[in-house]
Amino acid sequence: MDFNTLLLRLGIDSTCFKNLLNEPIKTETGFIYEVEQRTDIRICPYCGKHNVIINDYDTVEINCSETNQITDTLRIKKVRFKCKDCDTTFTPIINGIEPYTKISSQTRKMIVNDFTSKFTFSEIANRYGITTARVLQIFDEEIIFVPRREMPRVLCIDEIKFAEEYNQKYCCVLYDFDKKEIVDIIRNRQLPYLDEYFSNISEKERSNVKYFISDMYDGYRTIQKRYFSQAVHIVDLFHVITQLTNAVNRIRTSAMKNCEDGSLEYNFMKAHWSLFLCRTENVPDKYYTSRKTGYSFHFDELINRCLKTSPDLLEAHNVLQDLFHYHQKYTYKKALAFIDYMSNRLLSSPNDILKSVGRTYRKWREEIARAFSFTTHGLRYTNAIAESINNHLKTIIKSAYGYHNFARFRKSSMLIVTYKKI
Repeated sequence: MDFNTLLLRLGIDSTCFKNLLNEPIKTETGFIYEVEQRTDIRICPYCGKHNVIINDYDTVEINCSETNQITDTLRIKKVRFKCKDCDTTFTPIINGIEPYTKISSQTRKMIVNDFTSKFTFSEIANRYGITTARVLQIFDEEIIFVPRREMPRVLCIDEIKFAEEYNQKYCCVLYDFDKKEIVDIIRNRQLPYLDEYFSNISEKERSNVKYFISDMYDGYRTIQKRYFSQAVHIVDLFHVITQLTNAVNRIRTSAMKNCEDGSLEYNFMKAHWSLFLCRTENVPDKYYTSRKTGYSFHFDELINRCLKTSPDLLEAHNVLQDLFHYHQKYTYKKALAFIDYMSNRLLSSPNDILKSVGRTYRKWREEIARAFSFTTHGLRYTNAIAESINNHLKTIIKSAYGYHNFARFRKSSMLIVTYKKI
């Protein structure tokens, strides 16, 4: 490979160097290429005079990696000139290498391209042999602004835990149900932040939203009525079921504590708590052996024995099974009647935990009924895409050991989840 081809391959202007190609030095991960900067171009960049002499030399190494697997280094013998007219010293600029950096422009582009990958900033730093602080600096310099997407036809809205700081614990994430991507991330899910954000979006764009899917947070209902009044508001079924399963689990814990410590029922409820929160047909066909007696009991038998220890637990379990087995192809009218039946049943319970769930169901009866019924086109909308992407975002936060800069987190998440498709 000749001199010009080498430097062109590394993304560096060959006219800045003497045409001398030394044998490359082999390393464990790549090669070191030694070059010398030209000394015949002597023009002072400050005064424009030619009365320039060589002041000294310096050797620097520039990361010029072409791939993520091979590390190539350009070892440059740089010259420093001194102008005898204005008494200043300078080093000529090398095209393809930014001043005061130790990476080539080409390597910098590869680093920027990796920002759309799932690599953490520290992993990117290790790939190119630079510090994490330098990667963050490049990210902030190159990724100045990441635009949001337009309001979609089906808007899903959810929150994710971001940090423990005051007014920054939960941020709000907007999703496009159809495209399965992030529309934008809002700094906080509190109503003042949401108000400020959506008030800056034109009414024409907001009118594109036909379906608005959320959990049962009052702030989201306010935003829907205020800015998306023409959209159909749907509460995601996951949150509807979670409300009841959490209640059943709390009642199970209370019933377990009322049992004799170390009894068969106590041990079974503690070890197999999840069986009280699933469909009865999903209970595995297994046996549980008592530690004290050595007798074996079928899971179904033990579940029934545990339910009989507490009337509240039995009622809560039965209500949960009714919710699980509701036929979700029913019409909105039938779904609404079912939710009214469920809320009345829960409100009539003597247990305060179940009453609380009943009040929630009654308050959100219309939005929940829409979740249980299909649209006129035979579709059913859920927040499943939001939950899926939320898991991805949690991985991003966890792998980065927590983000403390919201703007950086937002830009990084948008690049990885949404703009990587472009």
